Amino acid sequence: MLNSRLLWQIWGILGFTLVVSSLVFGILVSNQAEQDAVYRIEQSLLSQALELSQPMSRFLDGEETLDPERLSALTPGVTARITLIDSSGRVIADNKNDPADMDNHADRPEFVASSSSSYGVSTRFSDTLKRSMHYLAIQVSSANGRRGVLRLALPLTEIEQQMAVLRKRIALSTLFIGAVSLLIGYVLAFGVTRPITRMTTLASHIAKGEYHLRLPGDRSDEIGQLAAVINELALGAEERINEMTSNRNRLAAVLTALTEGVIALDLDQRVQHVNESALKMLGLKRENILNRKFMEVTVAREIKQAVQTSIEEETSGPCSVSFEGRTLDCTCQLIDGVTDQESRGAILVIEDETERRRLEQVRSDFVANASHELKTPISAIRGLIETIIDDPDMPQDVFQRFVERIRQQTIRLDNIVQDLLQLSRFDSSEREKAVTRIDLGGVLRQVYQSKTFEATDAGVEFELDLQESSLVIDGEAEALNQLVSNLVENAIKYTGKGGRVQLRLLKLGSMAHIEVEDNGIGISKDETQRIFERFYRVDRARSRDMGGTGLGLAIVKHIAQAHHGSVSVTSQLGQGSRFTVQIPLAEQIT
Repeated sequence: MLNSRLLWQIWGILGFTLVVSSLVFGILVSNQAEQDAVYRIEQSLLSQALELSQPMSRFLDGEETLDPERLSALTPGVTARITLIDSSGRVIADNKNDPADMDNHADRPEFVASSSSSYGVSTRFSDTLKRSMHYLAIQVSSANGRRGVLRLALPLTEIEQQMAVLRKRIALSTLFIGAVSLLIGYVLAFGVTRPITRMTTLASHIAKGEYHLRLPGDRSDEIGQLAAVINELALGAEERINEMTSNRNRLAAVLTALTEGVIALDLDQRVQHVNESALKMLGLKRENILNRKFMEVTVAREIKQAVQTSIEEETSGPCSVSFEGRTLDCTCQLIDGVTDQESRGAILVIEDETERRRLEQVRSDFVANASHELKTPISAIRGLIETIIDDPDMPQDVFQRFVERIRQQTIRLDNIVQDLLQLSRFDSSEREKAVTRIDLGGVLRQVYQSKTFEATDAGVEFELDLQESSLVIDGEAEALNQLVSNLVENAIKYTGKGGRVQLRLLKLGSMAHIEVEDNGIGISKDETQRIFERFYRVDRARSRDMGGTGLGLAIVKHIAQAHHGSVSVTSQLGQGSRFTVQIPLAEQIT
């Protein structure tokens, strides 16, 4: 109940009204009491002034002033300040100050007011006594007809003291009455809001699916009628909601499990449902597509056209589109409601064919390239053998030269087959892995020793730079040796006589970096994107002359990926290339 907004609203309004009423009452009573107190003081001063007017008027006939001591002696028992002023404003007598030291009082408000009324009053600060005073003045006349003003005054501190006591009593009374009223108001508000709060709480539980709960029906007023209606709704809706929830959950589970994207639309092309696969394929968020017209969604125009054609012409609308670098096959199929009351619509099914088509293209290219690469040495071998057979009297030196060429083509054919086997091995996810802890520094030293003679024969300066003498990874020693060897062989092959090749090992963060850098012919920017493809050669004629198969860098890429790493290249034509392989250190592999 303490969290009931209705309770606090009712009680707050009631409390605010009571507080404001109490404050207004207190202020009015205080002001009225202050006015009554001032009036009583004025009447007291007037009564004293009338009593003193006769004895004081005789001093108007003299020219001398009365000092305070003498005036006080003539008016015993009077606590008020007494001042006698002639018609010109000159002070003749004062019981608080010497009249000779006092200013002319002709401009004092009470002096001026007394001439037009029975008496004049004012409240102001006294420059003589240096405090606030309440003044009352009446006109007096001497026996000789000389006129003057008799003024009496009391300090406001006496009035203020009386008012402070009165205000304190009023404030305490107001607080007491307000507290009692607020308590009574809370009890009344609690009695009104308690049944409403109970009904709201139970109704919210029913809305959340707790249909076994029932609201109390012991009231015959409007609240009781509302409770009865809610109970009937809960009872009738429980079975239908359970059935709908079960059907919805089954449908949602099926659609979520589908790898195809599914979008359900009504006949107005407004999206009613979309599964996660469709959101991922189209790069959309659920809130940006759900309950919106499909023509307003940011998707390919061909998909929108297929949906519109299918709904308008009541036919299936298949289409294939390229969307954000992917190939999507879309089919829109009309659906009819089971009954006339159910709405009709359409289902858009989206399949991502990007990977399948890419794999088909890779497979096709691989078969074509492999066939071409294998056909070349086989054709050369066949031609040479047929020539030997057709010419039994061939000179011995020619015969030896043909045999040597057959041997070279056989070696080339064997290299291609071996490289293909290597690629097949690393492409297979089910291959057996001989993973051990390997020191990359040791692998690079072995490659350096084995390739130093090749570099010397090619006239290439070959350097080894181990910035980290020992970096341990988890991997296959034979595969890593082949990775580094392939990179070094390529660098030596394309650097040429007088060039330089550097083999480096360094550590950057949690990764081991193997770098092979040369100052050879370099690679153009367009070709750096393709050099890791199978059978791709930068210079085909030169590669074949040097015995290359076009599979070396593809093998490097697959070995790096098999070790949870990657390979990249930076190059510039005529200035050389730098190949970088990154492999996680042993403790980082999870």
